[in-house]
Amino acid sequence: MVARQVREEMAEASRILTALGLVAASVGLTIYGIGAAFVEPEDFQMNTGMIIMVIGAIAAVVGIVMSKRIPEVD
Repeated sequence: MVARQVREEMAEASRILTALGLVAASVGLTIYGIGAAFVEPEDFQMNTGMIIMVIGAIAAVVGIVMSKRIPEVD
């Protein structure tokens, strides 16, 4: 009973982490692109976009790996 609850909570956490990570990576790419689109690139926007993109990609990978590590149903 407890194992099932832990499995469900882990599955929910992995889905949330994956979704938030993918969204953050997309937003980071957009911010980076906006910063790079100027005649003189905006360093703050490019750096912020790159940081958000990398953190989002890492979060998405962690969420995917976490979902693969969920134990199988008994």
